[in-house]
Amino acid sequence: MRIFKGIFLGFIALAVLSTSPLYAADAVVASSFGFNAEDATECLQKAIDSGAKTVIVDKQASSWNVRPIVLRGDLELVLQEGAEIIAKQGEFKKLGDALLTASGASNIVIRGEGKGAALRMRKQEYWNEPYQKSEWRHGVSILSSENVTLENLTIADTGGDGIYVGVSKRGVPCRNITVKNVDCVANNRQGISVISVDGMLIEDVLVRDTVGTAPAAGIDFEPNLDDEQITNVVMRRVKAINNHGAGFTFYLVNLKDIGEDLSVRMEDCQAVRNHSGLSFAATNGEQKTLHGQIDVVNTDLIGNFVGVEIRSKWADGAPFAFKNVKIVTPSADKALKFGEYADYDFNVKTEELVEKWRETTVESGISLIAVGTDLDANGGFSFDNVEIIDASSDAPDFLFLMRDASSEGVGFKKISGAIKSTKLDKDGAVESSSVAELNEEKIFELFPQLNARRVAAVPFDVLNDPNYEAQSSEIANFWKENASKKQGFRTRGEGTYYFFAKAGETITWTFQQRQLGSYHVNPVLSTLKTPSGKEITLDPMETDLAPKTFEYKAEESGWHSLDTNFGPSVLEMTSDDPVLTAARPSLNVCGTVGTFKFYVPTGTEDLGLRVVGSPAERVTVTIVDPDGKQVEKLENVSALGVWSAEVDEATGAPIAPKPGLWTLIFERPTIGVLEDYIVTILGVPALIQ
Repeated sequence: MRIFKGIFLGFIALAVLSTSPLYAADAVVASSFGFNAEDATECLQKAIDSGAKTVIVDKQASSWNVRPIVLRGDLELVLQEGAEIIAKQGEFKKLGDALLTASGASNIVIRGEGKGAALRMRKQEYWNEPYQKSEWRHGVSILSSENVTLENLTIADTGGDGIYVGVSKRGVPCRNITVKNVDCVANNRQGISVISVDGMLIEDVLVRDTVGTAPAAGIDFEPNLDDEQITNVVMRRVKAINNHGAGFTFYLVNLKDIGEDLSVRMEDCQAVRNHSGLSFAATNGEQKTLHGQIDVVNTDLIGNFVGVEIRSKWADGAPFAFKNVKIVTPSADKALKFGEYADYDFNVKTEELVEKWRETTVESGISLIAVGTDLDANGGFSFDNVEIIDASSDAPDFLFLMRDASSEGVGFKKISGAIKSTKLDKDGAVESSSVAELNEEKIFELFPQLNARRVAAVPFDVLNDPNYEAQSSEIANFWKENASKKQGFRTRGEGTYYFFAKAGETITWTFQQRQLGSYHVNPVLSTLKTPSGKEITLDPMETDLAPKTFEYKAEESGWHSLDTNFGPSVLEMTSDDPVLTAARPSLNVCGTVGTFKFYVPTGTEDLGLRVVGSPAERVTVTIVDPDGKQVEKLENVSALGVWSAEVDEATGAPIAPKPGLWTLIFERPTIGVLEDYIVTILGVPALIQ
């Protein structure tokens, strides 16, 4: 019987090869090595390992159910029309298991014939026990490989990314990667992730319906290390539709200017009804990232809740050029009912969420954002024939936002061109149209707070500087006498705290971590730095959300710092001892109202406060001096609220603020909701309780 089966499969293989002129002479049919409907791993792997130039995965009565498959170099893997390679049920338990993996290999083609050739996994199976949560069960994992082509395939329901382009050897990027006519659908983390590549063409590709694990983007460019690169990348006729995160995202915070120049070109692309159409984040400061060029040309961003959001783009770095770009807000999308997308099946979002996606906000246009840690001006943008189309009645006429959330007000520069704003009625007819020229005068007219007087920051290093000893002692003595245990700020992501202690003195504090929404909870990692600079790693705080009290006996006298990092959840600190929260470079606050204090020592020459909100998440802040006088009230801060000490009209110098205990009162806004906002204090060591 086995002999007969082997002869029969061999006959079928010969028939397949003889009827197609597309296969090389040394092609083999995978089923000639056997076929097991329950587990075809051994058969397929033997075919690949046979050394044949071409391996044909022939269509069987059932799919090719396999465990992880390893690809070799010099291989053409052809899936016949309707043939599917599917992850075997109950397998792929290792976090890094991928359906197909190529590591350190060259000259690989994976292509489908006709219609219906597919690579599929079992995403929802991996969401439950006994599987550990993972972002890495990819469909095709390409690592430190070159000359790899994926063409005419569907890649669906993976536990991680449809396609992952990364490294298996440090410093060795993938090179010459081509993805053409591929449909990446309903994958868990990304349709495509690009970690390190030199030379990549993504053409006529659809990335859609990504949902499961953040960032949940269509395509994500995200190097992990500073020796990785994103160079010579072209995306042409790529459509990112209905992804839970961004359509196209560039998260480049790990790149430095010591690496290769960034070079990306998007042309004739579309991002349709994602959370954001195009998202970009980099670093800004020492070893500034992003020399090179980024071009977005002939591209439409349609119905995305956030249109374009760009954070920390260094003005003197890679120019970012937009040419012939159309941004259609959710309300205009609803009014225009775009042809092929009018009845698109929103199988990622609930009907309620879909309806919310049709609401326009300020951020549905273009947002340029400088963040708290930025040290230099943001910018380096040009806009040529860029139009924002909107049909809402309550959104601003001009949906272009510049928010300077940096601690010291780095501002924006090198912004040129113009943006056209078009308003539609509910039936899609044009009501009005205007053009804003983006020169410095117009920008300050639109965003006057960007031209506010800057107040210099005081670095925390001065607390242990002998030249600042009098002020430092004044601050320490005040808080020694006046510290009180109370609810502190609820901070997100990370936080820094300071306390003064004499050698031998014991300081205690308690951390309480709280989960925010459905975000995962990370262990709290804390590093204590002594006045001499010695770093002490404290025991991690586990993820059970129970309060944990820390106790530290000082080895030396002076100001100590405590850095914490805890991811997307919220951390709150209380202490009977004077442990103070640092509001610089910025304090990322979540859902906190109440009265807080900061101390201004004798001899302070200037004082300032910066508060950053967003159009949806706002806060009201009142500033009170030591005499109990209200000096300013910043109401419903939606972008940037700035206050600084008055200036002497005769000399132009700031009038010295009154020494003593100043008060900040944080209240819920009357517009929008209270959630995330940022606080920075300038002119004094930014310590608050």
